[in-house]
Amino acid sequence: MATLEERVAVVETQSDAHARAIEGLRAELAAVRSEMATRNDIAALRAEMADLRRDMMAGDAALRAEITELRADMNRRFDVMDQKFLWLAGTQVATLLAVVGVLAGALYR
Repeated sequence: MATLEERVAVVETQSDAHARAIEGLRAELAAVRSEMATRNDIAALRAEMADLRRDMMAGDAALRAEITELRADMNRRFDVMDQKFLWLAGTQVATLLAVVGVLAGALYR
């Protein structure tokens, strides 16, 4: 079995290796970022995202306009249905009154 000092030395060696690996990753990441900045990839991506956002907003506005138009059309149709229902109800009441009038006239003759 390894002594405590040997285990501590192994852990220190491993932590140094991890620290060097992290520094290497940081350096590579910085290089990638600088390369992307020089190629204007980030600016192009931001411009593309702005275009997509603008298109989405235009599509949203068009959809809202279509929904508003649909609601107005539905309201017009409901108004027509209301008028026809009132006409039908009025016709039925008039027919009922006529039948009751005929029956009452026949009863009191």
